[in-house]
Amino acid sequence: MTLRLGLLGAGIMGRELADAITQHVEEAQIVSAYDPYPLARDALCKDFDAEPAPSEEDLLRRADIEAVLIATPNHLHCEQTLAAASAGKHVFCEKPMALSAADCDRMIAACERAGVKLMVGQSTRLYPLCRRLLELTEAGDLGDPLFGLGTCFFPGFEDRDSGLWHVERARSGGLFFHMAIHQIDLFHALFGPAARLQYSGGHYGAAARDFDDVATILLEFQSGATGAISVSSVSPVDSTDVRLIFSRGFACLDSPWSYLEHGPEADHMTRLTAEEAPGPGAVEMELRSFARWVLHDDPPVLTAAEGRAAVAVAEAADNAKSNGEAAAIS
Repeated sequence: MTLRLGLLGAGIMGRELADAITQHVEEAQIVSAYDPYPLARDALCKDFDAEPAPSEEDLLRRADIEAVLIATPNHLHCEQTLAAASAGKHVFCEKPMALSAADCDRMIAACERAGVKLMVGQSTRLYPLCRRLLELTEAGDLGDPLFGLGTCFFPGFEDRDSGLWHVERARSGGLFFHMAIHQIDLFHALFGPAARLQYSGGHYGAAARDFDDVATILLEFQSGATGAISVSSVSPVDSTDVRLIFSRGFACLDSPWSYLEHGPEADHMTRLTAEEAPGPGAVEMELRSFARWVLHDDPPVLTAAEGRAAVAVAEAADNAKSNGEAAAIS
């Protein structure tokens, strides 16, 4: 039994999803793809032996497609998910799920009404080192997680065939939607639901954009734990890491998920490198899970509720910036 997939979006993430399906997911196949940029669409279809679709509507009308992968600019995710659900297609949607919690709710409701499955590609928690960190946390080896510090620093966005939509708030949502959504989701997996946050940030870069390019949120979790996530698109160096204080220890995921160190104190730390970490890659794992969820009803590794929870935090960050005071997370 093979899950026949349609792909919306032939950019960087579309190609990554298509490659993971082709290389690692034996029970799934990309049969057609659509992108408004014909050169990108046709090149992807040639590389992955898929049929170019003349439009999104044509792809969704195909009776031989059972599910769609959405890898388009962020502002399109909600409406494309609604259209796919209306066509009776299961949906795998790349992060962020949408640009508001209300739109996430619309997506979830539409898929439930249509009787189709919806998964969101919050892949960071599935990287082998992140999985190991979550296993340690769940096992209680280091005690209770008390505080987390996460960073996502990078030099900025490169122009693509689809243009620089990443620097427009209306299309990307800004840095917490587009980039730090990964750290938000990982913190949810570690600490549980967030309750409220405070925001601080500024606009320092020369590139024209309508959102802060350096920002930090201070998070309070329902568990009583706290955390901070900082993100910047004007750093000259890529740096993505996580530092965690537990009631009986410490853990560090170093940039970019190259190694995990954990232990009760400085002289008794265990180090695990990415090369030593067992198991499948994150994108492979989520797509294989999606295929098995659709075909065999196996429990999914990620849910739409988890995608919505991350969006609610990013939206609360916007609210806290606008109001200049702490924002509750709904």
